[in-house]
Amino acid sequence: DQDGHGLQSMADPVARGGGSQQLTVEQPQVEAVIRHNPRTRTRLWLPLDVVSAASPDAVDRYRPLDAMSQASRLTEGGTLDFATTYQADRRTSAFVRAGFRLEENFRSYQLGAGLTRSFAEDNTVVFASLNQVVDWFDAYLIDGQRTGHVWRSSTNANLGLTQLLSPTTVAALNYGFTVQDRHLGVTWNSVPLDDGTRGPEVLPERRFRHALVGRIAQALPWGGSLKGSYRFYGDSWGVSAHSVEVQLLQRVAPWLYLRANYRFHYQSGVYFWTAIGQAGSGAYRSADSDLEQLTAHTVGGRAVLDLRVRRRLLRGVEANLGYEYYTRSNDLRVHIASCGLAFRF
Repeated sequence: DQDGHGLQSMADPVARGGGSQQLTVEQPQVEAVIRHNPRTRTRLWLPLDVVSAASPDAVDRYRPLDAMSQASRLTEGGTLDFATTYQADRRTSAFVRAGFRLEENFRSYQLGAGLTRSFAEDNTVVFASLNQVVDWFDAYLIDGQRTGHVWRSSTNANLGLTQLLSPTTVAALNYGFTVQDRHLGVTWNSVPLDDGTRGPEVLPERRFRHALVGRIAQALPWGGSLKGSYRFYGDSWGVSAHSVEVQLLQRVAPWLYLRANYRFHYQSGVYFWTAIGQAGSGAYRSADSDLEQLTAHTVGGRAVLDLRVRRRLLRGVEANLGYEYYTRSNDLRVHIASCGLAFRF
């Protein structure tokens, strides 16, 4: 459940010049991990989204007004993500992955593959992967007129190293590089102009993105663990970002453990971000609040109930309940509640 304001939105403008970013997302999802044999397993993930106040569902000149049904108040979408991992030998495994996303006026196709290799009696693990995503979606003018179809491509490569530092300490270092091409924004974002009107967002057609992440996990002697991570991000649009996260997990009973987490994030804005653009100019411009300079805080917790069951087929049941609150400096607040139920066979 999200609330706040942003200059890119024309919904319910307020005195500060920004429109409402109110949004509610419901996402039921199903995940299954199936072991076919000692060497092969498959993970199937199916999340379904129901999004309120969806801008891409706006009325355009090709479709009649839906004033009676009010269908544009909700947009539904779903993803099918399918990954198979093969354990070639004790130290080497490989995976292939395919995914498809379908929602109103949007299609996304993804393929990926990766390889994991362990060394030094499994104390060191090296990981590499390559992924390709193609998005195809409708293009809109900011007045709601649909102009046709556009697409974008995202090619991503990752390299990671995990090292056991002691019997109770594990550290990991990961680097990811992504190249994005063609239409890299949502087509309905607008920018306030110096003549009192609004114009469309104008973005570069290519973006190079780098992410470097370090993680460490320490087991605690009283049945808990402490995890920390740092992430640096930089791209060709001028954004540099730093994220620090801490998690504390504590087992309070053989069948119950708790988790508390806090995350701090800072980013600089893209070099072409502006609160007021120049009318008649074709220069790059964006008033998207996701792309401006900001700081953000996330705090949350989760309780996990883990029960072992002695049945012919059922071996365990897990139930969890979590909550996170996200806030950032440019007027955005998000409440995230989650619950889950898992079965082991």
